[in-house]
Amino acid sequence: METEETAKLREQMMNYQEDVFRVCLGFSRNPWDAEDLSQEVYLKAIRKIGMVHEPGALRAWLLRIARNTCLDHQKKGRLFRLFQRSVTPGDARGASDQHDHAQARERLAKLKEAVRRLPGKQQEVFVLREYGHLSYSELAKTLGLKQGTVMSRLNRARKAVLGFMREGNDE
Repeated sequence: METEETAKLREQMMNYQEDVFRVCLGFSRNPWDAEDLSQEVYLKAIRKIGMVHEPGALRAWLLRIARNTCLDHQKKGRLFRLFQRSVTPGDARGASDQHDHAQARERLAKLKEAVRRLPGKQQEVFVLREYGHLSYSELAKTLGLKQGTVMSRLNRARKAVLGFMREGNDE
């Protein structure tokens, strides 16, 4: 039988659907996989809702489940499939819009590749921060690290992403 507290926690969990989806999207790079992963996260969370003892820690707990679910997915080798791109027919947009759109797609593809190339620990802190919008203290709690370690990894990850992004531009 569900307690009143558990029912409230289940209700509060739904406030974090977008955060969970963004984290899953950050790891999977594919909106369809992100949806599947998000559903899996919520199924796991609902089964273990009794483990939450501090309602204020619900978001961090949920995002930790999201991270672990995505890492499990990655280990199974189904992560980082190429995004299926649909191209709008040429007559629907002007040549300038097509060029801008192509450049934006190219930059996005480059960014995705840069994030994919990050070492695992840097990648997870980068994705949770940039896609999950976790604060440094939330990152530390979610990853079980000291805040200084989180800041250091995030700094190295950002520098690496910038370096990867610049690689093709110097030629």
